[in-house]
Order: sequence, then C-alpha cells, then structure tokens
Amino acid sequence: MKTVLSVILMSTVVISTAACSTGSKGAAPSSPAAGAASQQPAKVIELKAVTMGVAPANGMDNFYKQLDELTKKDLNATVRFTFVPWGDEKNQISRAVVAKEYDLYVGGAWSDFKNFATKNAFADLKPFLSKTPKLVEHYKGLLGRLEINGKLYGIPQYGKPGAGGDGLLYREDLRKKWGLPEIKDLDSLEKYLYKAKQEFPSTPMINDKRFAENIWRMMAGGKYYNVTNLSGNLLTVAPVNNPYKATFIYDTPEYKEILVRAKKWYDDGIAAHDILAAQGNETSKTLELMKANKKPLEFNNHFGAVSSSYIPALKAVNKDWEFGWFDYTFDLYPQMSFMPRHSNDTTTMISVSEQSKNVETALKFIEKAHTDRVYYDLLQYGVKDENYKLSGESVTFDGIDPKNKKPGWTGLNDGFMNRVEKYPSDWQPIYDRLQTEGTKAAEKNGIDPFEGFVFNTGDLASEMASMETVRTQYAQPLAVGMVKKSQDADLEALKQQLKGAGSDKYMTALQKALDEFAASKKK
Repeated sequence: MKTVLSVILMSTVVISTAACSTGSKGAAPSSPAAGAASQQPAKVIELKAVTMGVAPANGMDNFYKQLDELTKKDLNATVRFTFVPWGDEKNQISRAVVAKEYDLYVGGAWSDFKNFATKNAFADLKPFLSKTPKLVEHYKGLLGRLEINGKLYGIPQYGKPGAGGDGLLYREDLRKKWGLPEIKDLDSLEKYLYKAKQEFPSTPMINDKRFAENIWRMMAGGKYYNVTNLSGNLLTVAPVNNPYKATFIYDTPEYKEILVRAKKWYDDGIAAHDILAAQGNETSKTLELMKANKKPLEFNNHFGAVSSSYIPALKAVNKDWEFGWFDYTFDLYPQMSFMPRHSNDTTTMISVSEQSKNVETALKFIEKAHTDRVYYDLLQYGVKDENYKLSGESVTFDGIDPKNKKPGWTGLNDGFMNRVEKYPSDWQPIYDRLQTEGTKAAEKNGIDPFEGFVFNTGDLASEMASMETVRTQYAQPLAVGMVKKSQDADLEALKQQLKGAGSDKYMTALQKALDEFAASKKK
C-alpha cells in the first residue's frame, strides 16, 4: 500500500511540475530538454497585431520574410499586422478590441484607450517587465508613470524634445501668387482661408469637425494647460497661473469667442455644411483633394503625419508645388513647449490583449522593436529600397512611389531610435527649424507641469459614457458653427446636460487627484 501510494504521489508531483512549467499565462512554450532528440520542436507562436494606416502596394512579402527570420530565431514566433485606415479610427479600434482577435493593439486618447484599460481589456505588463530588461532600461523609469491602479496596460511612444504639433499645411507658392501676408497668426491664416475659398469655390476649406480645437490652440493656447480629454477631445484645462485648478473648457470665456469664429466660418462656407456627417478624421480625403489640385491646404493634421505622408505624396504629383507650415502652438506660444509628456491621457500606446495566451512573447517583441536597430528600421520604415532608401545614415523616400511608403507600426515611434529623415528642399528647412528651435524651447522651459500626473477614471465609466453622448449631441454641433437657438442658449443647454450626465462627480474626482498631485510635488 505504501509503495503504491508513493508512486501515485510521485506521479502527481511530476504532472504538477509539468503543468507549472507550461501553464503560466502568457509565457512562451519551454524549449525541449537537452538530449530529448525524439521530442517535437516547440510550436511557432503566431501573434496578430493591429496598426493604423494603409499597407504599401509592394514590399509586404519581403517585409514578412525578413521579420519572420528575426522573430523565429529570437522569439520562436511570427507576427502579422492588420492595417486599419485612418478615418473612423476610434470605432475601428473599439471593434477590434471587443472582437478579442488580436494579441497586440494600438491606441491613445484618440481611441478611448484609457476606458478600455480600466475595463481590463488589456493585459497588465508589469509582472513581465523582469523578462524584458533592455526595454525597462531604454525607458529610464518612465514606465512607472503610466500605471493605472498599479498596473501597466501599454508601452508608449517615446518622444524626444522638439516642436511640431497640430498645424496648417498650405501651398506657399499660392500665398505668394495671391499677394497675401505670411501666415503668422489667426488673422493672417483667416485671410488665406477666404482667398483659397474664392479661388476654389466648390471645395470647403475645412471638412474635419475637429477644427474648433485648433482655433482654441491659436486663441487660448498660451493661457491654459490641457488637463484631460474625453474620447480624444479636449475636456478640461487649467490656467497657467493656477495649473492645478481644473475647469471644463466650455466654462472658459475664451470658448465663447471660439464659437463665434467657428460660426462665422461655417456661415461663410469655409467649413463644409455637411461637416457633422464627416468621419472622426478626414485627412485621407483632404490629401486626395490636394493631390488633384482642388484644395490648397490641410487645416487639421499633425506635423509628423504631414511630413511622412503628405509631402512625399504631393511632391510626387508636382515637384514645383511649394509648401508652408504654421504650427498652432509652437509658432504662437513657444513658452508652452516642454520636455515630452508621457501620460495615459496624451500618449499613443501599444497594448497586449488580456485574452492573449502569449503576453510575455508579445512584450519581448515590443522590446526588440524599441531596442534592436534591425527590428526598428523594418517595423518603422519597411524594406530597404522598396519602402524607403538610406542616404548615409538618413532615411529618404526619393524614388519611392508614395503608394509604396510603409506607415510605421502605430505606437512604436521612438525619438531615440528614429533615423534622420531627408525631405524635399523647401520642406527640409521647415523640419529642421521645428526640431532645432523646438528642442531649445523645451530644454529652456523644462518639465511639463503635468508630467507624472495620473487620473484614474475606473469609477467614472458610466459618467464618462454619458458625458460623451452629451458632447456628441450638444458640443459637437456648436463647435462646428451650427446653432439651434443662440450660441449662449445652446452653450448653457450643453452645460446643463453635462451636469445631468455626471460632470460634477467627474470634476470632483479630477480636482482631488490634482490636489494630491500638487501636494506630492511640494514634498
């Protein structure tokens, strides 16, 4: 009896040990034991990832061939990307997260990342960081600032000092031809808008319903800090002379002035009259209009996207077109440029699904992407001589068909890994100025006052959902210049609806978090 019981117990120990060695969530399959020649090789892990943009026309076969050679050797894995076009990105990413079909997701304020994170849609990466020491070292303590309730739900883009935020891309050759002043402020910008509308009467100059936020940047960007967003839209701000006292943007006196300007542009046809029917992001539509010489400007876009996508595509159509850039924040308020701020409210992230069976392998892939030059170049730029070229150590797209330019893996962009990019002669000085002057301004102004601030909204999910419904139904029409009764009456109705949705509870929680953060900075 003792002998039989001993055998049973020993068998149980062996089985339990085996289960522990292979059943840890997210761990890669263990390698075959030495000398076990008859054991089958570990099955190659298949990771599915989401990225934004459009796949290049050519080069993906070679891209995956090169990527597989790397990942099979280093991780015993393959990775396949699904490209999601920009436009309706929030809904597209939301559907992908809900479908639970992918291991690796991308997101940020523009995709409701924080809401999904607090609902445990993404895996907590913190327990796996010991397996990726190079990644931890690369971020130099930053990752701890991005935790939500003690958990790390994503690895962020890694910015370096420099300017280049949202701004106006415009045909500089036409500005000179039309005899207009240089674009240096809102008034000179408005002159260009109205002249452009006169010259291109069948095309609205603004077809993206986010334009009021850029008017805010120009009219009030030097008076307030941005505090929180709601579904990618600025929600609360704080005066520069009282940075930890938040208020809703709708309660500021400047917001009324912005509504007046938005209504004027809407009434005069500068903004499209069907603008509310537009998707959340209309940049692809605008690029096609500019390529067809039916529109001379892009009012709503980011300098990085314009540099990497618009300029190569437009120059391929007509190399003699000359372009200018007016940066809504830096060109007006260089004092608001700080060292890069990394937070769950502002930074684009790469996350791993809570449903993934290979969290550790996915995180190791992210580590390779941020710390290995061969991985980074392939994932950020594509296949050399098919998707980009090298001129010395610099990236150039001369001779590359714009349709064959590969968008980088969304969320990967790493200022400490990026190569210098070479641009057409009229754009290179613009790019260099923003980088050089932006870096100087950021180093002079120092750390963003909100660096390290974390506002946990896990207990506010219901209120935030209701507030987003109110924003869509009441704030969005106002922001594009549409009025039901009067701007004052409509704005008051918006505020009352927000109260009914729980804005008081939201603001009380936010102010408490800000007070605690301010107190911690004094210690």
